[in-house]
Amino acid sequence: MSYNKLWGIDTQDDKPIRVCLFISRNKDNKDRIKDFVERRKAFITTKTEEELSSEFSAFVSDGKDGEMCRMYLSVNARDGDKIYKELLHFLIDNPDFNLAHIQSKLASISAKKECALEKKWMFDFDCEDSNKLDEFIKDIINMSKPLQREITTYRTPNGYAVVVGSGFDTRELFEKWNNRDIVTLKRDDLLCIGWDYKLEPIGSEEK
Repeated sequence: MSYNKLWGIDTQDDKPIRVCLFISRNKDNKDRIKDFVERRKAFITTKTEEELSSEFSAFVSDGKDGEMCRMYLSVNARDGDKIYKELLHFLIDNPDFNLAHIQSKLASISAKKECALEKKWMFDFDCEDSNKLDEFIKDIINMSKPLQREITTYRTPNGYAVVVGSGFDTRELFEKWNNRDIVTLKRDDLLCIGWDYKLEPIGSEEK
């Protein structure tokens, strides 16, 4: 067995690198769960949402009964060369850094906007009305011509995320939508791709 295989290192993995975040937020839980303490796990990965599902399930299981957890992936793939150089500079400048925290530091470095490999933008559409969503997408298409060719929508806990293939002049778009308080442009950010609750064990209710 080679050294790389022994430690689960795949040197042939050329799939896109993304930042992943598992988090149980104060905003989602502090008013519902007594003595709640926010938890998070951040790392970089080449795994898909499906491949990450078991790790996310384990994170959810570690929470308190009723705790809501979210899984995020970066909208844009990350540039491995830039991450490597940024990490090297950081380690040289910080020789006392505790390497036990290297996973979180890698995620922090990778999340920097200058480490993005793609230029997708994300609009947070904080509304569950599908008709308004359709109207918003049509406006993007009409107001970004001829630039916008790729638009993808994702369901989120509070509405939708609308991801576009590239940036464009949004002034006309926000002239129409700013007064509705439901649209926020996030550009290079993390997309909530999944969420779940820690369920109370069956039979746990007091009798």
